[in-house]
Amino acid sequence: MKQRKIPMRKCVVTNENYPKKELIRIVRNKENEVFVDPT
Repeated sequence: MKQRKIPMRKCVVTNENYPKKELIRIVRNKENEVFVDPT
C-alpha cells in the first residue's frame, strides 16, 4: 500500500515544519480583526 504524503506547514515562530493538523492558523482580515481559521 502506498504511503500518503502528509501536508506540512512552517511555524512562523520557530521556523520549523510540522504536520498541518498540529498547527492552527491565525488570520487578520481587512478590518484588522484577528481570528482562528478552522481550515
